[in-house]
Amino acid sequence: MKNLFKYIGLLAVFLFSFYYTEKMSDIVVNNSSLVTEINRVSDEYNISPVSAVIEDDYIIPGLNGYAVNVLKSYNNMRFLDTFNSYYLEYDKIKPDISLENNKDKIIKQGNKNKRGVAIILQDNIDLINYASEKKIKITRLIDHNSFDRKVTYEQINNDIEEFRKVETQLNNNNINHNICFVSSNILDICKSNKKYLVDATERLNNYNLATIKDNIESGHIIFINDNVTLADFKILIRQINYQNLNIMYLSELINENR
Repeated sequence: MKNLFKYIGLLAVFLFSFYYTEKMSDIVVNNSSLVTEINRVSDEYNISPVSAVIEDDYIIPGLNGYAVNVLKSYNNMRFLDTFNSYYLEYDKIKPDISLENNKDKIIKQGNKNKRGVAIILQDNIDLINYASEKKIKITRLIDHNSFDRKVTYEQINNDIEEFRKVETQLNNNNINHNICFVSSNILDICKSNKKYLVDATERLNNYNLATIKDNIESGHIIFINDNVTLADFKILIRQINYQNLNIMYLSELINENR
């Protein structure tokens, strides 16, 4: 019994010592001039989230915010004993209205603040080869036969008949972005698989280039019909570059990371 009380006493001393040390550490940290400085300037480096915009069945994705994590930032800088913004650490803040909570809505454009557009192709091989050669970030709608694990462009499952088979191909190669380009035939499959639902802002065909290129804006998702010529595609690319817009993969444009 004496040994039992002895061990209980030792455990109590150990727990008290641990608690006391932790509290003293908190006091030291909270009274550090470095922590005071991080707290003072954190508002300058915090970035507020931007909520998604919903209108009827459609959604424009928002943007995550970032808040300075004071303790992690302090731990990065304490050996320097001076403030350096390079060593700041951030916590991600989700928007109040987020794409993640509204996956039943259809994305018809990305967030304009990203200063980018996405280009979607399907089976226009001349355009696909040109984009690959020029390292243009295109997104291709694929089926079981057109899937290729060696290509650099982004691949999106668009196979109605063998949807599951293509899912397996994408998953096995860790390149499944869980996006569906919606149409009346595939919409139900997309919803049942909880995919991000995407439609085009603009659709380029073989007669509307002038209209499309004059109306390109940041956030646009441009679907290129298979009948578009390489010459028209090059003009479209030049116009996008002229407007200082980045061509992004569809997954980059619609996600809420900055």
